[in-house]
Amino acid sequence: MSQSPGPTVRKKQLGQELRRLRREADISVEQVAEVLDCAPSRVRHIESGRNSPRKPDLTVLMDLYRAPAEVREVLEETRKAGAQRGWWATYRLPSWLASYVGMETDAREVRTVELELIPALLQTRAYVRRTHEVATHMASPEDVDRLVDARLRRQQRLSAPNPLTFSAIISESALARTLGEPDIAAEQIRHLLTSAESPNVAVRVLPHSAGLHTSMSGSFTVLSFDEGISVPVAYQEYAVGGHLVDDADAVSRLSDVWTLLWERAHAEDETRRLLHRVLDQAEGR
Repeated sequence: MSQSPGPTVRKKQLGQELRRLRREADISVEQVAEVLDCAPSRVRHIESGRNSPRKPDLTVLMDLYRAPAEVREVLEETRKAGAQRGWWATYRLPSWLASYVGMETDAREVRTVELELIPALLQTRAYVRRTHEVATHMASPEDVDRLVDARLRRQQRLSAPNPLTFSAIISESALARTLGEPDIAAEQIRHLLTSAESPNVAVRVLPHSAGLHTSMSGSFTVLSFDEGISVPVAYQEYAVGGHLVDDADAVSRLSDVWTLLWERAHAEDETRRLLHRVLDQAEGR
């Protein structure tokens, strides 16, 4: 990507560098917490990129790790960049979702598996609205318009000058649930077909005939980045929230699972034929 990384990635970059410096200095998390007069969990949150240190705390850490002058300057610039507000701050997203959206904004490639829903980046406005309206435990009626607009804003990455590469595995169950919303189903299926024609978007349907598979327990997403931006991360969502996965081994295993599912899913040509059959059902033909 040509633009500079956003604040979410900057916080993760800062945390990774601070972790590296701490380990090189042979200092434990508990020792750092004692110096900062905080809980060890706060140090871990800084190193994971979940939180950003204040300027005085960063100065203390750089002194503790005996960071050279040139490193100190870079880390302070990174800290300031991480403290900026991303475009998503306007929409007042929950923190767990804001963290994901920040990473998605800077990603080069996103690969997702969706078992029950149409992927967020391929949803129509009506479908987005319906998903928020039924999730009454997550969004109040007055929040729906704002959340719908935020999701549609995310979709702009697919048509930007340097577009996101997006590959989606959609369970046939998600299509069946879409048919259960007859007033919005046809438009949504047509949108899937249109989106799949874009050179940077690939869609495969995992049919019921595939039987049990390697991700029966849930959906997930794997994000990759240009070199120097971030290592790959993953994301998993559940009924009351979601979280980023940055453990390298876990991300690698999820990436392998995605590849296995991609190979088991219908190829693009067969997926298009299936989607046309589903569209016929949605249109009552």
